Amino acid sequence: MRDLPAKKMQFASDNLVEQIIRGEKTASVARLDEIAVDEDEYNHALVVGEYYTVYNSALKPRCTIRITGMELCRWGDIPEQLWRGETNDNADGFRDDHWDWFDCPADNFEFVAYYFRLIDRL
Repeated sequence: MRDLPAKKMQFASDNLVEQIIRGEKTASVARLDEIAVDEDEYNHALVVGEYYTVYNSALKPRCTIRITGMELCRWGDIPEQLWRGETNDNADGFRDDHWDWFDCPADNFEFVAYYFRLIDRL
């Protein structure tokens, strides 16, 4: 068995993990207060350049990704790289998908986008 990266992460649904494995999803988002702390054993702080094992809801390792970049974003100005990486057709589609997750944000609401590439399917 190959060695897995020490850092781990999960996504909100197994469908998102499958999108990563298929090479469709290359970006995600986090609240500002979530990026620098380990949330729990399966959700470590986000660090550019680090490798992460992505786990599904059954805590099975599914793939390895590497975070290639992060940027501060505003709800009223969603970058194209983010909405495309989130598999949306445009910024409005991104907003529709994340409206409830970000608890109905105002245009000046700030959050972090992080970008990654698939390294390995497990």
